[in-house]
Amino acid sequence: MRRAAAEIRWTGSVQEAHIAIDAYGTADPSPGLLASVAQALETYRRIGHDLVVGPARLVPLDIALTVCARPGHQHGQILAELYRVLGSGRLPGGRLGFFHPDALTFGEPVRLSRLVAVAAAVPGVESVEITRLRRLYGQDRGEREDGVLRLGPLEIATCDNDPDRPENGLLAISLGGAR
Repeated sequence: MRRAAAEIRWTGSVQEAHIAIDAYGTADPSPGLLASVAQALETYRRIGHDLVVGPARLVPLDIALTVCARPGHQHGQILAELYRVLGSGRLPGGRLGFFHPDALTFGEPVRLSRLVAVAAAVPGVESVEITRLRRLYGQDRGEREDGVLRLGPLEIATCDNDPDRPENGLLAISLGGAR
């Protein structure tokens, strides 16, 4: 296990302590890990409180960027590197992609400025504009204008950009500029 977060909720009849688990290296903690955490916490549970242990609530995002390339750079290489650094994998040298399961934590907001900084650091990128930043399938709540997408205490942002699993987040990059 890497991290955990908790929140007390009133159900209308009893208090519940909700514990969310963020497992190391994956967004999906194993049933065995969840059971062992629940068992370990049971001795500390307050009388009158129920204990609910589960995975972190992943919040898939819908992000779109417009990127302008510098002259003399290959668009294909820039695009591939943008998808890598903003992705959910490991990068050369042991760094983590922006949306790697271990890169973000509970309640950590997704800041527009951080997305722009990561994309702008890619060699050959002249400028970056975020044109869409919101929860996937959610209404636009002005996150792009505010410069931040806020998350709840048991939520973690995710954006796998996997065409076979679009429900895990989408990242669209429009690349233009000189060749």
